[in-house]
Amino acid sequence: MILEELKKIKAFGSSLESSVTPEDIADKEAELGFTLPWALQELYLTFHPDDPAFTEKGNLIPLGDLKIYKRIYWKDTVITILPFCRHERYGYGFEVSRYHKSKDMMSNNDLEDPEMWGLYVSPKTRKEEKHLEGHEVPCNQSKLSRWIVEWLGYQQTLAQPSVVAVNRDKAANYWKRMRGFFPDTFYHIPIEQLSPHRTNFEVNFVEEPSRLLCGSVLYSGTAYFGGKTDKELEQLMKQMGFKYVWIKSQDGHPIFNSAPPQPPRERELKSITPVLQFLCEFAGIEGKGAKEESIARAEERLGASLPLPMAEFYRYLPGRFYRSYNVVRPLSGLKQTKDGKLNFLEENQAVYHWAAELNSPFLYRRANDGVAEWSAYGILDGFLAAEFLWALACDEKLDLVLWEFPDFEPAMLSEGGKLNPYLSPIAGITDRIAAGNTRTLYQAMDGQAVGLYDSEECTFWFVTKDEAAQEGLEALFDIESGSQQLFADNSL
Repeated sequence: MILEELKKIKAFGSSLESSVTPEDIADKEAELGFTLPWALQELYLTFHPDDPAFTEKGNLIPLGDLKIYKRIYWKDTVITILPFCRHERYGYGFEVSRYHKSKDMMSNNDLEDPEMWGLYVSPKTRKEEKHLEGHEVPCNQSKLSRWIVEWLGYQQTLAQPSVVAVNRDKAANYWKRMRGFFPDTFYHIPIEQLSPHRTNFEVNFVEEPSRLLCGSVLYSGTAYFGGKTDKELEQLMKQMGFKYVWIKSQDGHPIFNSAPPQPPRERELKSITPVLQFLCEFAGIEGKGAKEESIARAEERLGASLPLPMAEFYRYLPGRFYRSYNVVRPLSGLKQTKDGKLNFLEENQAVYHWAAELNSPFLYRRANDGVAEWSAYGILDGFLAAEFLWALACDEKLDLVLWEFPDFEPAMLSEGGKLNPYLSPIAGITDRIAAGNTRTLYQAMDGQAVGLYDSEECTFWFVTKDEAAQEGLEALFDIESGSQQLFADNSL
């Protein structure tokens, strides 16, 4: 049914062979009481559960561990699902049958190519125990055969030795360039099915001269490009003219959004008002954000005061900047979740959420995949000061110039380093509020430039008031003019 497609996907990865035999499948079918769909049988006969393709957001459940789950759909229908892959507590599987309580009737699904469903296989709450949503597969209903090929192609993309990510929503002529460089797909849709076809994963590949993959989830603006070497991907991105970040690198490129080395230590929060006032003056804005009565209403609703730097952040950031980079939740939308978190910020590609906690200095982050837990990621004061800068720097109307310092090394910030003599803390405190955070703010050229060091990505950015200030810095550091200028859409 999909054997040829599976072999093609496998050719882009490991040679690890399946240990499953037809007899093993027959034994599992006897245990379950029904015949497994051909597409699923071919998956198990082709791939081993330990294949590197199953190391990302979807592990293949070993054949021997397959078991059915029952979930209520609507009010009177119980659907039987057989998940075959899972990510943490969430699983994806196909419908086996459904029981209609009101009619006391059982109906069997078409097991030749059944519908896919998503559900929690390790629920922690009553809501998760009842959870059954077809649109979370990952977003559209799909037939098993097509879903396996699309999902597995996406998995194989992320499993490549080298991977970069591109914000396809902001990449000029993305689709036109994609069709030119990646003409092939693993799953070919018959013409008569084009109209009703609904995709979950989009995967394209090219075999000559290099074996490269491009995969993405339908609802995500992020496209991932995978290859055998960093050099191949660098050449590809240059040809396509895309700005990108590294997700996996073999040559030591800084990795985008890698986890902090260790949880931050608790410390007392500091006021960031002097820093925000400096940044507002630097950007040429008045810094009139939320009104005092709006902050008071939010605190009254929450039953406690907002953490000091969080209240200051809202007080100084005008609403027009809430979506210039990451998405800031307005004060009226702040509310405590059951675990006590205030989810106030969403990453611009909806990959991560950030939250605060009343009476706590910590910043928390979690992946936006429905299963990840919150983890302490930083301290609010330093994080919010850096976030304030990003919101201003990425606003097109301000005409600030954002560029990355070339060939940066952390030693440049140390005493005697190339950058050190020209940098100083903003308002005398940004070095202190950097404690527990991955980003540090500096000022340079008597306030004509702001620097941001990201230790997580091992990069250093300058934001200047105009191109004249940028040229002044380039001359100061003997950098070829304009060669490193980047815009806001370089960051995912």
